[in-house]
Amino acid sequence: MQVFNQVLVLFLLILIGYGGRKTQTIEDAAVGHFSRFILHISLPALILASLQRPFSQELLQEALITLALSFALYGLYFLVAVLYPLAIPLFPQERGVHRYALIFSNVGFMGFPVVEALLGQGALFHLAIFNIPFNVLAFSIGAWLIAREGKRQVVLSWKTFVNPSVVATLLGFLLFVGSVKLPESLYRTIKMTGDITSPLSMIVIGAILARMDVRKIVGRWQYYVTVLVRLLGLPALVGALLYAVGLRGLLWVLPTIITAMPVAANTSILADVYGADAECASSLVFLSTLFCVGTIPLVVLFGLRL
Repeated sequence: MQVFNQVLVLFLLILIGYGGRKTQTIEDAAVGHFSRFILHISLPALILASLQRPFSQELLQEALITLALSFALYGLYFLVAVLYPLAIPLFPQERGVHRYALIFSNVGFMGFPVVEALLGQGALFHLAIFNIPFNVLAFSIGAWLIAREGKRQVVLSWKTFVNPSVVATLLGFLLFVGSVKLPESLYRTIKMTGDITSPLSMIVIGAILARMDVRKIVGRWQYYVTVLVRLLGLPALVGALLYAVGLRGLLWVLPTIITAMPVAANTSILADVYGADAECASSLVFLSTLFCVGTIPLVVLFGLRL
C-alpha cells in the first residue's frame, strides 16, 4: 500500500498537468519551456546535489560497479532492440522508434521522481551514476537509431555526446572523488532547484499526454506488445539476470525499477525531428506512461518479496 500510495502521488501530479493543459492554464509553449528547464537546469541540479556525498572507498566502489552494471544492461537493451523487429512485424519507418522505446526509459522525467519516492534521496547518488549511459547515448546513438529509418539523418560528433546532465554528472563525481563540499548557500540553492524536478516532471508529462489524440493512439496491437515488453518483460529479464549473478539490495532493485519506467518522453521529439513515425512514438509514450501506474507497483512488490 505504501508503494501504491507513492506512485499514486506521482499519478495525481500527472493529472494536474493533464487538467492544466486541457483547461488552457498550461499552454503548449509553456510545456516546451518547462521541458527545457527540467533537462537543462533542474535535472542537472538534482544530479549535482545528489552526488554531494562524503567520499569513501566503499561508495566509490559501489559507484564503479553501478556504472559497469549500467553499461552492461544497456548492451542487453540494444541486443533486445535489434532482435525485436525480427519477432514483431513493424513498418520500416517505425522500427527505429520501437527500438528506441525498448532501449531508453523515462529516467529524467519519471525515474528520478519514482526512485526518490520509493528508495529515498540516498539512492539518487547511485541513480546519477547509473544514468550516465543514458545521458551519453540517448541523443547520439539513440537519435541515429531513429534517424536511420526516418527522412533526415543525424551526424554524430563529440557534441552529440555532451549535454547538461553529462556535465553535471562528471562535475559532481569529480567533487565526490576530491571530497570537495560546496558552500552551504550554493548547495542549498542547487538542491532547491533540483527538488523542483520531481513534481514539475510529472506535471509536464500530464500536459504532454493531454496534447495527444487518444483516438489515434489505441490502434495497432504492436504498440501494446512493445509497451508490455518495456514495462514488464525487460524488468523481469533484468531482475532475473541480476538475481542469478548474486546481486541484492540497491544494486538489484535500482536497475530493475529503472528498467520498468515507461518509454522516454524524448522519443516523440526525436521521431518528429528526424522524420520517423512521430504518431507511433507518441502512442508508445502515452500508453506506457498510462499503464506504468499499475506495473511499477507490481515490479516493486515482486522485488520486495525476493
